[in-house]
Amino acid sequence: MVDLIDEKQLRSSFEDAKDSYGKVSIGAFLDILKTHGVDPNDKIVTMILNEFEDAKEFDNDKLSLFFEHLEGKLDRDLNLRKVFNLIDADKDGFLDAHEIKEAFSMLKHPVSESKVRELMIEADTDKDGRISYNEFRFSNALKNYAADLL
Repeated sequence: MVDLIDEKQLRSSFEDAKDSYGKVSIGAFLDILKTHGVDPNDKIVTMILNEFEDAKEFDNDKLSLFFEHLEGKLDRDLNLRKVFNLIDADKDGFLDAHEIKEAFSMLKHPVSESKVRELMIEADTDKDGRISYNEFRFSNALKNYAADLL
């Protein structure tokens, strides 16, 4: 996951990589991200880069937009982490069906056993019977239900 990116250092590397037109190729931009410890395959980074899918090059405006989008997604991710931790009653780093059911009961939105099973099936992509944080953050159904906890 993307944690902290030193924007100043990344911008400096970006400036150094610019061509004579003031642009950096997408390949060079991905290399810059890697150099600064950012996995270009991280789901958050990939989601942002997909928003620039037609771009073959990055300029200062696109770099600024990249940071704006990244900051917004990281803020949302931080809020999701707080919700996940709130639901994770036994603090084992995973959600089980009981914890999900209890969370919705706390919200005065009780859900049926069948709805909990449905949510688990949709979110538990590795089929281990529990939901990791990454599974939670990419489960639209759980995020929609959990939005009331934000």
